[in-house]
Amino acid sequence: MASSDPFNFRTSFMVMPIPCIECGNNMHCVRRMPEAAGEKQLFICATCGQSSERVVGPQVSDEEVQRSAERDADLSAK
Repeated sequence: MASSDPFNFRTSFMVMPIPCIECGNNMHCVRRMPEAAGEKQLFICATCGQSSERVVGPQVSDEEVQRSAERDADLSAK
């Protein structure tokens, strides 16, 4: 069944490379797939061929992170 919220590459930004744990060179994202929790990304190292997958979800804004940190430290009440 087709999703009511389509995965759209036009609204998605480029995925930055991550370091390879085997050789230290950049692993580039070669595949992006929709996932229930967000997006599954497949990275492959062009130097040694090592591959890695990760799932990323919606990103939290810096403002929300700041509010959460202040709430946890109870700084906003002072």
